[in-house]
Formats: sequence, C-alpha cells, structure tokens
Amino acid sequence: MIDAEIIRTLGRQFGIDQLRITTAQPFTDAKRRINQQRDAGLFLNSERWHRRDIDRYCDARTLLTGAKSIIVACQCYLTSETDDSNTPGNPRGLIARYTWRNHYADLKGRLSKLAALLKRQYSARSLALSNGEIAEKPTAERSGLGHYGKNSLLINEEYGSRIVLGEIITDIEIQPDRPVTLECGECGQCLTACPTNAFVEPFILDRRRCIQALTNWYGVLPDEIARVWKNRLYGCSDCQDACPANAHVKAQPPRTDIGYVGPSVPLMDILTMSEDVYRQRFARNQMGAHWVDFRAIQRNALVALGNVRDREMLPLLRQYCTNTDPVLRQTATWAAAQF
Repeated sequence: MIDAEIIRTLGRQFGIDQLRITTAQPFTDAKRRINQQRDAGLFLNSERWHRRDIDRYCDARTLLTGAKSIIVACQCYLTSETDDSNTPGNPRGLIARYTWRNHYADLKGRLSKLAALLKRQYSARSLALSNGEIAEKPTAERSGLGHYGKNSLLINEEYGSRIVLGEIITDIEIQPDRPVTLECGECGQCLTACPTNAFVEPFILDRRRCIQALTNWYGVLPDEIARVWKNRLYGCSDCQDACPANAHVKAQPPRTDIGYVGPSVPLMDILTMSEDVYRQRFARNQMGAHWVDFRAIQRNALVALGNVRDREMLPLLRQYCTNTDPVLRQTATWAAAQF
C-alpha cells in the first residue's frame, strides 16, 4: 500500500492545491440521497439527473475495472480580480466567479499529468476526471477534503467552498484518509441569503428555485424569481458569499486562462449574436458546454435587462417582444414592462 503523503507530494509538483485519498468502494448513502431527491421532484426536468445511471455515478469501479483508490483534488478558484461595472448604454451580465475561467479543465490537466506519473512510477492504470463524471462531493467528503455545508456545497477548511473538484480513479492501493469532523453548527447564513428561498431544509436544495441551476434551464421564469435575478447572466453564488467559512479565503493571482470569460459579459452581445458565434466564443468555458441551452442564456440576458432598466436597451427589447421563440418573447415582454 502506498503512503498517501507520497501522492500528496507528487501532486504539489503539478500545482494542485490539495489532495486526499479514499477507497473506490461505492457511495451507497449518496445513491440513496440522490434517488430520494429525484423522486421528490427537486431537480429541473432538463437536468442530467433524470437520464443519469445513478448506480454507475456512485460507483467509480464502473469507470475503471479493478479500481482500488480515488485521489481527490481541489483547486481554489478565488482570483484577485474585480467585477466589471455597468455603463449607460452597455449593461453587462454578471458571471458567477467560478466560471470566470475554466478551472475544471485546468485541474483535470494537472491531474492527467499526475496520472501519467503514477503510470511511470507504479504501472498504475488511472482515469483523471473533473466536473461531475462521478459523485464528486460524496467522494471528497469521504476522503476528508471537506465537509458538507448547509448549502449542499463542500467546504474545505482552507479554501471554504471556493473550490472546484477533480479525481483520479486508479487501480493501485493508496492509504486512505479519514473524513473530517467539522460541521456548520448553528450557522444558517447561507440558507437565509438565498434570494429565491431554494432550500427545503439544511443540506436539501430545490433546484427548481436555484438561480445557479436555472441559468442552464430553458423556460419562462416565475415573476418572483425574475425580480430577484438582478443582472445575472450565468450562475449565482449568494449562498457562498454569505458563508463565514469563505470570509478568510485569500484571493490568488489567476493560474490559468483556459476558457477565460471574466466577471461579466455585455448583454447586447448575447442578444445580437448567433448560437454558432456563442459556441465558438465560449467553447472552452462551462458557459459553452453542450448541456447549456443557448436560448436559456438569451433568456437570462433579457431578465437582466428588465432589472437593469437601461432605456437605451428598449429598442432591442421591443425587437424580442415579437420573437418567434415563445419563451424569449414572453421574457422580453416582462422585461420591457419593468421600465
């Protein structure tokens, strides 16, 4: 059995913030929780949860025959950059901070290098992953990389929830780490900070009301959600911004430019470009992923315009009020009415 500290030392060579180890045993509790929430209708109808094989998702051995260990990694995405400001005639849509760059792709690249090193040194068969191919948060929790926050996100002791996760599934046996004993205690600031009251209870999120989830969903937003949407274009981090565990996290200089988008995007650009142009422009960012509906992004831009109320945008809004797409037409009509 390989000492876990040896693997951590190797990981630091590739600039990975933290590594922990767990076994490749199935995540039966996670499977049960996911199925319960899916059966309760807490997922959006367009999400992959309705099509995903939960048994495979919660068992890393289905992805790599003979898997014995999972190396779990996190990378802090909090960078020392400031948000762009809106200017009259050029309102901008906010991008959630984790999406300013594709930190998932960056971490996966670092893990792939580590996996190649494990192959050379230990003849290991390995598979590097990032961005949800397996049950990431349960894997990270069992490895001791962090604990679940009441906002259902993983909280790392050093980096809070300002992290992306990645994994290496491997057939070598590595000494596993133990889960941490930290918890949120009586704190519930993340729950009260949610602008749409999306938490059914601590740790249980109704994704049908979560702005982060809804930015990928195509449909007409309920008025009560549209009114608190502000000028978001993609993602939401209000529950993280309120979390005391994030108050001490230090911003770092950017370490990658993969998929760079930045803090905001001009809303007019989104509403005047074609889908082909959009896919090319955001090809390496999460915003351009195949599961993101371009019509949902344009819907987001229209809602943002309704909340910004920049009168120079009224002619563009009125054009969308006669759009052939019923969701965009109805959303533009709502946005124009906010003026």
